[in-house]
Amino acid sequence: LIVMPLPNILCICERKEEMIEKIKLLEIETQAAIVSHIQEVTHNQLNVLDLSWLEEGAELEQQELEPLSRTMAASVQQLIDQRDKAIEVILDLTQERDYLFSQQPQEWCRNLAMSSPERGQGLRVRDGDVSVTGLSKEEKQHLSVELADTKAKLRKYRQELVDKLETELSRCKEKLNDVHFYKTRAEELREDNVTLMETKMLLEEQLSASRGRFEKLHTLEKDNLLLRAKIHDLEMERENERQRLEELLEENMLLEIGHKQSMNESAHLGWELEQLTKNHDNSSPESMAPSLVHELNECVSSRVLKLEKENRELQTSIERLKDDNHNMQEKQLHMQELDRENQSLSKKLEHLQGLLDQERLTNQDMESLGEEILKEKQSLERELHALRVEKDRQISELESERQHLSDAVASLQERAQSNSEARVCEVEAENSLLQQNITDISSRVASLESQLRVVTEEAEKLREKSVHCEELERDVMNCFKSNTLEKQVSSLEQELHRLKREAEEGQQKLQQFGKHEAENGLLSKENLDLRCSLENLRASSTRLASLQEEHKEAQTEKQELRKKLEDVREEAQTERKRAERLELNIATLNQEKHRLEEEVQKSKEEREDLVREMKDAHRSEEEWRRQVEELKEERKRRVEGDKERRKLQMDLEQTEKGRKNLEKLRGKRKCVTTEKPLTQDRIERLSFFSLRDDGQMEHSKQMSLQFDI
Repeated sequence: LIVMPLPNILCICERKEEMIEKIKLLEIETQAAIVSHIQEVTHNQLNVLDLSWLEEGAELEQQELEPLSRTMAASVQQLIDQRDKAIEVILDLTQERDYLFSQQPQEWCRNLAMSSPERGQGLRVRDGDVSVTGLSKEEKQHLSVELADTKAKLRKYRQELVDKLETELSRCKEKLNDVHFYKTRAEELREDNVTLMETKMLLEEQLSASRGRFEKLHTLEKDNLLLRAKIHDLEMERENERQRLEELLEENMLLEIGHKQSMNESAHLGWELEQLTKNHDNSSPESMAPSLVHELNECVSSRVLKLEKENRELQTSIERLKDDNHNMQEKQLHMQELDRENQSLSKKLEHLQGLLDQERLTNQDMESLGEEILKEKQSLERELHALRVEKDRQISELESERQHLSDAVASLQERAQSNSEARVCEVEAENSLLQQNITDISSRVASLESQLRVVTEEAEKLREKSVHCEELERDVMNCFKSNTLEKQVSSLEQELHRLKREAEEGQQKLQQFGKHEAENGLLSKENLDLRCSLENLRASSTRLASLQEEHKEAQTEKQELRKKLEDVREEAQTERKRAERLELNIATLNQEKHRLEEEVQKSKEEREDLVREMKDAHRSEEEWRRQVEELKEERKRRVEGDKERRKLQMDLEQTEKGRKNLEKLRGKRKCVTTEKPLTQDRIERLSFFSLRDDGQMEHSKQMSLQFDI
């Protein structure tokens, strides 16, 4: 990481070739390391921190300062980590140097003493201080080569240990990320559970409201049937009234024809009377004849006026009947529209009934699913109990092994203090035992890792089952359940909370496993220290063959560990894929939830429309009732009109009789022209008949007025 102002690139470019030549003179490994560091700086811009904003006059907004502060904190943390690593490397190198300086002269002395007594004479050891004299150049070169080999081996061992620690560290980081993910997921599930409970309450309220509406629908269906029966009765009455109207129209036409005939006859009578008056004036100078003719003319004119009035009244009644017929046709069209609306309402009711049947089937399915969930929960509880027992047993075994190893390390340290050559064989035997213990520990660690995987898989299954339970909860929310199902839902929610608690306990146990893994790491470090002590003892015995065998074993272990790491990575990838699948399933479930909410909203709107339509139907029913009452009143009026018309027909018959009497009088008047003038008795009779006809005409006029009213 570079923390500095950006350098002057032009000045550096002048010495570019010189720097490249110096880098080329270095070793290949150092060149590769330099190239990797350069690539880190050039490829990742976050490793370069620009401090130009700290200069005077540079002002930044709050939005730009926040990412800069974050990158600065990350870079400072990275610098601290690099410093700590460098300090550890320096300490390790200094310890190796001191150890080699302290151990190597003793090896030289022993090798020289064992190789030749002449060379042993050249060595002088006084009070622990070693001074080497009389060594040749070849021996020095040989010793330097051996020293270089040992350094290379030590570096390889150190690199292997670093790789192991890095792999363990990466695995622990991944586990920590998984733990954080599980925590966030648990919080999200709690929030989702709260929202689902709220939606459950809302849906329960909506369900109660919809139940009330469905109860009202049954009553509305009954009212609809009654209205249909009334509509049928009204149609029958309308047809009867139509027939009556046709009969009345025919009668009216006949009356008009009779009226026209009477008018023609009255005109003819008037003409004849005029001729009679003229003839009478010419024939007889009597005074009574003109008065009689004048009276007859007045009677005829009054009758003509009355008949005209009756004609007008009949025309008005005909127009009124036509208007009534038009209104009846409009009512018939309205009745047809109401029939169509009733049919649409019946179809909607059938659709709602089908939806209710589907909801009942879904409720039955949910009950069966709830029973299956209870069975799965019981099996999971049994498996968790068995896992707890196994984990406790393994933890106790690991603690006992750790105690045994600590005792062995203490005994080895006590034995290492006494540098006697007689106990080398015992140390080698103990070394073999320690190696066996290490292999056992590694196998147990592998078994623990496999068990950890099993536990993680079980946790994954629990999570999937919790997700499945949540899906069931959503289905339960979306379905309209009865009170018994609500009780089962509450019990299932309690079981869900219990499962979530058990999942949290499993996470806590995973954390405990992480702690045990850290303890295993410490044990591995102690084992490494023990190996170092064993290597020191072997260096004193100069057994390179055993070192080579250990090196081969270490390589085999390294390969096995790499295989295990690859397996762990593959399992991690599979778990990530499973997590992604679960997230996709959750997304699809959320979409289904939104879709179901939209369907519920649509059903609400349809129900509101049904309520409105039923209100409109009530209003139309009230209007129809009013219209039916009006029609009944009109029917009564028409019955009364029929009676009055019959009376009018009787009156008309009487008028016809009067007309016949007038014809008789006309014949008599003709006789009068030839015979003597009329006597006083005949004149009185004629006046009586005329007055009677006037009274009958007035009576018919009053009856027609009543009919119009």
